[in-house]
Amino acid sequence: MKKIILALDVYDFQKAEKLVKETSSYIDVYKVGSILFLQSGKEIIKIIKDNGKDVFLDLKFHDIPATVKGSVESAKKLGVFSLTVHSIGGEEMLKAAVSVENRPKIWAVTVLTSQITTLEEVVGRAKLAKACGIDGVISSPLEISLIKKECGKDFNVVSPGIRPAKANDDQKRVATPEIAVKAGADFIVVGRPIIESENPAEVAKSIYASTLIK
Repeated sequence: MKKIILALDVYDFQKAEKLVKETSSYIDVYKVGSILFLQSGKEIIKIIKDNGKDVFLDLKFHDIPATVKGSVESAKKLGVFSLTVHSIGGEEMLKAAVSVENRPKIWAVTVLTSQITTLEEVVGRAKLAKACGIDGVISSPLEISLIKKECGKDFNVVSPGIRPAKANDDQKRVATPEIAVKAGADFIVVGRPIIESENPAEVAKSIYASTLIK
């Protein structure tokens, strides 16, 4: 499976559908977050799956354990590949999420890449997630190697905050695709560099090529 997850952080269903069709040669997983899900819901999920691709449902579930368990069950019925919960929800909530049989992969958000944090806080949340049976974490590229060291190579690390060199925006803990993949990221999440470009397919191709470590 290709390492790039394209974040479809757009308001328009038609634009999202166009992006999937244009970039599908280089991307196997598409992230559907709250913006697009509230706009298009099941429709965009169907489009992604009809194109033979997987859905990463990024709604960051954080609620009482029974509600989060029910949310995972609903996501399972949608047929998504993976989903997010928030690690700050704690042990009981995380264990409730993983208790669903034949569920999607569950990745726990550590600390948002728009926030400043410490390495210790991120790794601590990753270790809690693993102890609760979570499949992996969402973490900036800066923490990948230590999370892999502390939690093992089979524990997924999915990294947003991926930017080409010299990009400027509201993300604070960032790295290039090459650095993230070399550090051990299982997936990198890329959004604006692709979806805001004049030629999304070419940018996706370039980023894909940069992840092919020799």
